Amino acid sequence: MLAVFPAHIASEKKGLGTGTPRDLHVLCYQHHREMLPKLQVETGKPPVYVCQEDGCLVCYEASGGYFLDTEDPKTLKLEIRPKVRCSHDGRLMYLAEVRPEQRSFRLWKCPECDASYTHQQSEKKAGA
Repeated sequence: MLAVFPAHIASEKKGLGTGTPRDLHVLCYQHHREMLPKLQVETGKPPVYVCQEDGCLVCYEASGGYFLDTEDPKTLKLEIRPKVRCSHDGRLMYLAEVRPEQRSFRLWKCPECDASYTHQQSEKKAGA
């Protein structure tokens, strides 16, 4: 049975030692639940993060961003996945925090350089 984590905040823990990948704490963009890493030991690839919500197809991989674990063309066509890019290195960011009291708040983080972005930052730039 999978453990249940707080639905609205994901913290980030850095790995120990040189070359150890960071332990990202990714939220599902649909359910705002922390996604669990599914290690791919046999292939040596970085982990794929999967949503804990029953029936949810949302996954995240640091090099490719969010994707759906399905090959159904209709499902893939209908789903609009977030594609927030880091302004420093262009990588696809992951959802790290939402605030229930501020429904529009979203904190996005870069899996590589640790840069962050919020919708509020975008609104401030547009109004400047």
